[in-house]
Amino acid sequence: MKITLITIKNFLKLKDLEINPSHTNIIVGKNGQGKTSILKAIRAAFDGKVDESSIRNGENKAEIIIDLEELTIKRTVTGKGNYLDISNKEGMKMPSPQKYLDGILGEFSFNPISFFEKKAADRKKYLLSAIKLNISQDELAQYTGEKLAGLDYDVHALEVVEQARKYYYDKRTIANSEATKKEKVLGELNSQIPEDFDLKSVSDEQINKLREAIQTDKLTKQKHEAHLKHISALQKEEAEINADIVRLQERLKGVQVAIVSALDVKFDYSDDMTLAAAEESLVKLDGQREILFTIKRSQEVRKEFNTALAEAEKLDAVVKKLTKEIPEDLIKKAKLPVEGLTIDGNDIKINGVSLDNLSSSEQLKFGLDIVRALNATFNIICIDGIETLDGESFEAFLKEIEKDSFQYFVTRVDGKHEHSIEIENGEIKK
Repeated sequence: MKITLITIKNFLKLKDLEINPSHTNIIVGKNGQGKTSILKAIRAAFDGKVDESSIRNGENKAEIIIDLEELTIKRTVTGKGNYLDISNKEGMKMPSPQKYLDGILGEFSFNPISFFEKKAADRKKYLLSAIKLNISQDELAQYTGEKLAGLDYDVHALEVVEQARKYYYDKRTIANSEATKKEKVLGELNSQIPEDFDLKSVSDEQINKLREAIQTDKLTKQKHEAHLKHISALQKEEAEINADIVRLQERLKGVQVAIVSALDVKFDYSDDMTLAAAEESLVKLDGQREILFTIKRSQEVRKEFNTALAEAEKLDAVVKKLTKEIPEDLIKKAKLPVEGLTIDGNDIKINGVSLDNLSSSEQLKFGLDIVRALNATFNIICIDGIETLDGESFEAFLKEIEKDSFQYFVTRVDGKHEHSIEIENGEIKK
């Protein structure tokens, strides 16, 4: 679709002018002369968003006529409203003309120049309003592997993806923290285990047998010690009896018999050195059993660590997917020729690089790629304020658009170029 002729009468600051546009139309003029009025007239002709306030002061009617290759669009604005007629070359009028225009219009409002002058939050809002994308809970689940509740699925698809990315990012942070804690505990437990420790050398059965043997030896020793005390008492009593042997002869005989009988009793137990060695072994084995507990706990913590690490890695994969793959898929669905477009908070990035960090030529190309995609059917692009580009960037712009299939209407305060149209006092300067 191309415009072949524009006729504007009494619209805003424009009096009566006629333009035979080419591929690139640079509308030049000082401020307040009517440059922007031409762009607004083109827009008003197509979208009908215009009222009597757009009629030039002192007049009672404004008229905009746009001749296309096959059709003529006529928009008339009066104090009672605005009226639209669309006819073909044979003069036949189209029914429901505004519905037809709405079906072919692209994004008039997307200006690649003013886009980069906006704040980050406004730039994001501006871009998302131009790129119409939605994603449902089920569609998002195809990427994440689970249905996420608590997200606002009514907002733009890229904003939904950002909500999901933040959710998984926070979840991954917690999982990484848990894995780090488990790893620290595992290290502390492993440091308590001797390098040459033989796990098979220590068992509860060995420890229990040794403890029982020691207990038996201790009990036997206690009995022996008690018996020795008893013998000592008898011997003392013997000495007393010998001192009074005459008087206690009969008693002495009985005591002697008892001593002989007592001396014949035998006891079988380890000597003191063997007992001490056994007790030392028990202490050692008890200490090694603590190492066994440490090893078991270490094995449990290692399993917990591996589980936490696996969860963190799983979440990391989802975060990466939400950061790059999913936004790229959505952009492809929107049929935008922009690779690597993602949104991080309010920051728009291309292949991980913020738009603000792109060169002027890269920014311009990005803006043009977006506006071309948004106007793929309409093929008419209006850009107001292109004078904000420096000379080099403006020449890069002209070179970028010279061979495409779009028709451009741009305004500039000064500087003459091929196909420039100079406006002065609402008319084309002769």
